[in-house]
Amino acid sequence: MRKVAHICTSGISYKILGDKLALLQQSGCEVTFISAGDHLDASVRGSFPFQWRDVPMSRTIRPLQDLASIWKLRKLLRSERYDIVHTHTAKAGLIGRVAARLAGVPIVLHTSHGLPFYEGQSKAAYTAYRLLERFAARFCDALASQNEEDAWALRKLAPWQPVYCEGNGVDLDKLDRLSAGALERLKPEDLKQAYGIRTDAPMLLMAARFEKVKDHDLLLDALASLKRRGALGWVTVLAGQGPLEADIRKRIETEGLDGDVAFIGHQSDLLPWQLMADAVTLTSEKEGIPRSLMEAMALGKPIVATDVLGTRELVASDRGGSPEATGELVPYRDGEKLADALARMMDEPARRARLGEAGRRRVERQFTEAKVVSRLLVMYEEIALRKRLTSSWRSRLQRFVKRGVDIAASLTLLALLSPVIALTALAVRAKLGSPVLFRQERPGRFGNPFYVRKFRTMTDAKDRHGNPLPDEVRLTAFGKLIRKLSLDELPQLLNVLSGEMSLIGPRPLLMEYLPLYTQDQARRHYVRPGITGLAQVNGRNALSWEDKFRMDVWYVEHYSLLLDLRIALKTVSKVLRSEGIQQEGHVTTTKFAGTRSSREAL
Repeated sequence: MRKVAHICTSGISYKILGDKLALLQQSGCEVTFISAGDHLDASVRGSFPFQWRDVPMSRTIRPLQDLASIWKLRKLLRSERYDIVHTHTAKAGLIGRVAARLAGVPIVLHTSHGLPFYEGQSKAAYTAYRLLERFAARFCDALASQNEEDAWALRKLAPWQPVYCEGNGVDLDKLDRLSAGALERLKPEDLKQAYGIRTDAPMLLMAARFEKVKDHDLLLDALASLKRRGALGWVTVLAGQGPLEADIRKRIETEGLDGDVAFIGHQSDLLPWQLMADAVTLTSEKEGIPRSLMEAMALGKPIVATDVLGTRELVASDRGGSPEATGELVPYRDGEKLADALARMMDEPARRARLGEAGRRRVERQFTEAKVVSRLLVMYEEIALRKRLTSSWRSRLQRFVKRGVDIAASLTLLALLSPVIALTALAVRAKLGSPVLFRQERPGRFGNPFYVRKFRTMTDAKDRHGNPLPDEVRLTAFGKLIRKLSLDELPQLLNVLSGEMSLIGPRPLLMEYLPLYTQDQARRHYVRPGITGLAQVNGRNALSWEDKFRMDVWYVEHYSLLLDLRIALKTVSKVLRSEGIQQEGHVTTTKFAGTRSSREAL
């Protein structure tokens, strides 16, 4: 049984992690939740099956206090001998990763619940937070995010690290069980009367901390506009607390929205309010995957929200009556469009019902805690396997020597072949025009993107719709010759020199293939891609995709410097004989469409 510690700065994070960690415990892990211990009374601690440990931590940067937190965390992690430390949130992510490394924890992983640096910040804040995240990335074995956009940002931030998209989810069974009798225990009329809320009007709910990134002012812009139009026919309920609450209250009074907006503060049980709501909104500047909207969708509530990072991955916007739509997304900071969207949503009960039903279906398909826990277990297993393959002193020495050989050989080849490279460039310029080089984004080590460089071998011919013509039409006789002699690959020596590629390794394929790989096939990305590889000297494009991937994975799992030498010598022979340049019946090779097997693609 693996001992897994999840570290957050504040105890309040149990609200976003508790259900997931409970399922992780049930899956066979021994889970501990480590935080500052705030917001955790005996009833909270007793409602989950995992262990709790408290270590003082501050949400703000306080160097001396942070050093003390690192020391205390290190002592706890070392004494408990955890197999995995999984950190969350920016502050705990920094001090937790450093403490785990100092404690010698075998596997350290960090999940970002929304990156602390983002567009719209001051340049100083953006730079500082980005540098801190890049520094912290040196103290873990992998990174994860809740959404794909943040995952791509992390790949660019720390290209030396594997990056996963962990996602986010709702424990549907628990939510359904709790919601079954929620409104019987707390009657809607009583709740509304307790907070002075009209009982004769529809209700719009926004549950978010009163802080800048949630941008309650944008919501108030929309409500004030509707008030002036005489089109505000519902009550908006604001749940939460935060440093800007007094400012928001003052503005509501100034705008004359007192009777249209109600504050209910922090609710330990938000479920009755979610069930009472006719629609739910969120006007934030960015999100990870917003839990308040996810839970609302699981309860069949339609959404009106800003079209921002994280939220747009969760909410399918209603365009043209799409049956998959779950709400409406509007441009961030456009108060008038938000006002229009809210009015449409609150004035059309049938549309709200349709979008709410679609939201529930979307959560069932993609956003459940069970799916997230399954991904976590795969992530833990993959990281453990990769560590077994790469952590020995022999493996480290071989990687060091391999990189030295790559640098020395690429410099030597660039110098020796410079006349050939220059003549090839001139020939491509004369035959195919500019640009001489073809640059395309490809997945490197861990699937992180880079731009591969090759000499062009095809024309830019397009059909009447502007789409490129098929390869067999665009590939000229000159291009075929360049490929036959493998001259098109020579610019990749620059990729090798920069560390994006190796001379020998699995070939870098297309980015679109990444989600099609099985778990085993994805292991080909454990190493840098190469100009040539085991598959290239054993059939190249004449092999099936499955055979290529099997060879790539075998290379990763059985790597040695002697194996590289054998592949290099065999490559010279294959190039001179021009073997395996194309697949039978095709100019090059057919596109990979996924493996037809019982294994589920990643």
